[in-house]
Amino acid sequence: MKKKNSIIFIFIILFLSLTVHSKSLKNNYFIETYILYEKSKKELRKEHFDNTICILEKIKKNNITNFNNDKILMHLIYAYYKNLDFNMAQKNIEEFIYYYPNHPNLDYVIYIQCLISMTLDKNIFFKILPIDYHKNDLNHAIHSFFQLKYFIYQYPKSRYLVNAKKNLIYLKNRLSEYDLEILKFYFLHKKYIAVINRGDEIIQKYSETPAARKALVYIEKSYNALKIFDTAKKISKIILLNKVQET
Repeated sequence: MKKKNSIIFIFIILFLSLTVHSKSLKNNYFIETYILYEKSKKELRKEHFDNTICILEKIKKNNITNFNNDKILMHLIYAYYKNLDFNMAQKNIEEFIYYYPNHPNLDYVIYIQCLISMTLDKNIFFKILPIDYHKNDLNHAIHSFFQLKYFIYQYPKSRYLVNAKKNLIYLKNRLSEYDLEILKFYFLHKKYIAVINRGDEIIQKYSETPAARKALVYIEKSYNALKIFDTAKKISKIILLNKVQET
């Protein structure tokens, strides 16, 4: 009986010793993680994005305590975005949305997602290659346009709302100018019905853009070319009215 009790006592001592040791390791790990995290913030402020990513990925990989996991993901999203690594930024965005669907800073993450689409549309190679910007693929522009519309609707009180609206105006101009280039092509080849149809579409979709006002001029010329003079005169009056309002 005494032997049995002594064995039990040894096991209790061992268990308590392991528990204390485990807590000590956790505390040490927490301190190390905190130091690394603070270092990553300093690197981020200095815009050393490669260093920031390296530190944060190390924390993320070994983050058994889930120390500031949401903030780590947010910093990674921003660092990858600024480093033009959009695939990794998007991967972390999806992870953030999955784990934190009701996070108070979710608007920030969604806004970065919009900015990624816009940056992909602008395409950094167009700054160095002699390619007409309006011939660029519109897929990213259209995607970011609808992303921003959703963002503005979903987060009307977001601190990023003003910038989101400015970006939406930019995209409206971008898309309307693209349509205007097509309209000009039709006009050059005397496809006047196509000019009128495309012009109507621009006015309906992007009524407040400069491209819409330019489209009216081509619509007027097309009606004159088709000898539909009454409608051409009506369009002419609208053009004059727009000019008066601009002055």
